Amino acid sequence: MEKFVVNIKDLDVFASLECGQTFRFKKLNNDLYEVYSLNKYALIEKQGDSFIISTNDVDYFYKYFALDENYDEILNQLKSNPKINKLLPSSECRLRILKQNPIEMIFSFIISANNNIPRIKGIIDKLCTALGEKIDSDKYAFPSIDVLASQQEEFYKSIGLGYRASYLLDTAKRLYTDFDALKLVEMDTEKARQELMTLSGVGPKVADCILLFGYNKYDVFPVDTWIKKVYVDLYKKENSVEGMRKDFLKDFGKYAGIAQQYLFFNKRGVK
Repeated sequence: MEKFVVNIKDLDVFASLECGQTFRFKKLNNDLYEVYSLNKYALIEKQGDSFIISTNDVDYFYKYFALDENYDEILNQLKSNPKINKLLPSSECRLRILKQNPIEMIFSFIISANNNIPRIKGIIDKLCTALGEKIDSDKYAFPSIDVLASQQEEFYKSIGLGYRASYLLDTAKRLYTDFDALKLVEMDTEKARQELMTLSGVGPKVADCILLFGYNKYDVFPVDTWIKKVYVDLYKKENSVEGMRKDFLKDFGKYAGIAQQYLFFNKRGVK
């Protein structure tokens, strides 16, 4: 495997993994993580103020960790908003929105609905082990759409999906037959959001997560339990989920999704 080095002032890899935007990683110890995406793999070790990233695809993981994005410029724009300024890092950015595969994110966030992170990770791990191509002796790729679409609903129930089993199977069949997930890349965000919500198991919040973490459309604002608490803190009032989303989008603009991750991370107290 090849290696590259990232300074923690440019990217805190572990914080970026632990903030709820991805589920295909394993914490081996406090200084060592494994990360998977599609059929790619990386081993990440923290040494002092740097992360050593060993991988089978350097170019892929350089982009996966959004190192091709100018976060100084993005954060400077966000810092001009007094509502969020105190919740952003004082200088260099440490948390970045990962650039993940949109199809993998569609399935991952259908699985995530009304679920907790350890359980989501466990289900996705079982899914990959059972249906994904082998990357290495104990490493598996995310399954292809045709393989996902060819399963029976009972299989998905057997790995813990419960009522989500029918959603995942229906969506796999749509993606295999008549839903072009890649066309959403070129759509404006609201149109892409409406298209995603035609898929089984994709409501407004799941659609926003897919758009943010799979398509890197930053002008979305997923609202969950933690963000509802943030809203009350910042706006000193209650509101509907749609009302909260609209207020956040109005205040944070084209980088609202990045603001959301900092607000979420700060409120949840992820370590």
